[in-house]
Amino acid sequence: MDEEALMVLEKYLGDMIENIVYKYNYNVDVEEEYDELLRFIYKRLVRAWFNGRKPSPMQLEATLRSARRKRRQLEVLLSYLISRYAARNGPIYLPQSGSDWSDEY
Repeated sequence: MDEEALMVLEKYLGDMIENIVYKYNYNVDVEEEYDELLRFIYKRLVRAWFNGRKPSPMQLEATLRSARRKRRQLEVLLSYLISRYAARNGPIYLPQSGSDWSDEY
């Protein structure tokens, strides 16, 4: 996998990926698994946006710039991909601080 492509992906989506992981409390250790998560997302985006053909860094950058204009749709897509990655680790969500959702009712 091309390191330059991963750098482009990190440049355009890195903050958004981290925010989504923390916002939805996904079972992903960003400190330890960030590179693997980035590779997972890259592979899925290439499959979806470029029909599995490896894009040049310039093509990837242009596509990511265009996708960022539709921020909400991009957040939904990234959230889905991160949840698929988290599902490989077991439970998708990290347990909350001692309370179960059913305790609230």
